[in-house]
Amino acid sequence: MNKKRDTETPSSTTTPNTTTTTTTTAPTPRPLDPWKFPTVKATIGPNKGSPGVTYYGAYFYPYTPPGVDPVFAVVGGREAIIARPHPSRGIEIIHYFHDDLFFPTEALCSACWTRCTRTGAPLLAVGGAAGIIKIINIRTGKVQQTLVGHGDEIMEILVSPINQDILASASADSTVRLWNISAEYERQPCALICAGEGHRETILSIAFHASGRYLLSGGMDHIVNLWILPSAMPAGRDDPVVLHYPHFATSMVHSNYIDCLAWHGDVVLSKAAKESRIVLWSIQGFNSRVDPSVWGAPPTTHEFRETRSVFGAGFERLDGDGEEGEWWWGGGAGEGGECGECGGGGGGEAPVAAAAAGGGKGRVKGGDDVSDPFGLVRPHHFLDIPKVRSPVRHIAFSVGGEYMVMVGEQSMITVCKRW
Repeated sequence: MNKKRDTETPSSTTTPNTTTTTTTTAPTPRPLDPWKFPTVKATIGPNKGSPGVTYYGAYFYPYTPPGVDPVFAVVGGREAIIARPHPSRGIEIIHYFHDDLFFPTEALCSACWTRCTRTGAPLLAVGGAAGIIKIINIRTGKVQQTLVGHGDEIMEILVSPINQDILASASADSTVRLWNISAEYERQPCALICAGEGHRETILSIAFHASGRYLLSGGMDHIVNLWILPSAMPAGRDDPVVLHYPHFATSMVHSNYIDCLAWHGDVVLSKAAKESRIVLWSIQGFNSRVDPSVWGAPPTTHEFRETRSVFGAGFERLDGDGEEGEWWWGGGAGEGGECGECGGGGGGEAPVAAAAAGGGKGRVKGGDDVSDPFGLVRPHHFLDIPKVRSPVRHIAFSVGGEYMVMVGEQSMITVCKRW
């Protein structure tokens, strides 16, 4: 599956052998102007006459130390590309993976980074139409583990914010699975399944709460669910724990399929297709500082209700409207628990992401006072990619915010920088 193009892995993931004893220190990163927007530095596309592939996701390695060139992964088709920005060539390819699984319609559309808790090796989990997750060890360049269990396409993969061995995956089979990829559970890594009465259709987006104890899920059935996760999720059992009912469920926040979810503290940001808005809302009675064990058993579906909650009454909307037009799903939440379509990146970067992802020139009518939570804010910047007219599918910011990578159709990878 692996074709390695360089002899060394990125400086953020390995330490190459040296023949000198000179000690060097990483350069001090340049302070960023929070309102300095990215500019296009390089765009890579298909060869002339080739349609190329569609890249669905870009993901920066989240554990890169300050001052080290950031490493990112791009996935699409049967490809997973590991690269980093290069001062003259745009990007430098570190590894190129081609999935050799015999599955005619395989298309990788989701990935996430973690690292081995035993060796510190960077790991990339990739998944797509085959419904199988492969864990690639970037240090060795080989597939370290294969996670089998989903019955349909993998739509999103996330790593737990409190345990790098725990991954969550959302699937078109209407379930969420949690995996423990520690070596001791290699025989049966699946630890928990959120299934049963949670979702009836494809799950498009999931989001871990910063505490690691709560997981949001949303999808094609217009439903947002919150699942309380066990404090310990051992794997290795032939019968993984199954959560049949979520502790909170509502179909009243959105009227179309939900393709992006993110936590902001204890409140939720969510987006649905064709609604022209991002919704900020809270679950009434929910408080992450309370021990989850006090909430008790989740409500069942024996009595039909559009909102069911173990926390109390229901939910409260806190948002205003957005711009007109259709907002596309770009692969769900980005690094750090922020949502690429819902305003990830911080420091005023959300308008850049929204404008690029939409591919349009629609503008919001309203003021520019970002201190007003209910005010409508116009995009502060439009970023045009020269000679590219195909849709942008996903946007990712580096940990320090200095780089932005956009990917999309026709094998398009665009690297932007903030100075």
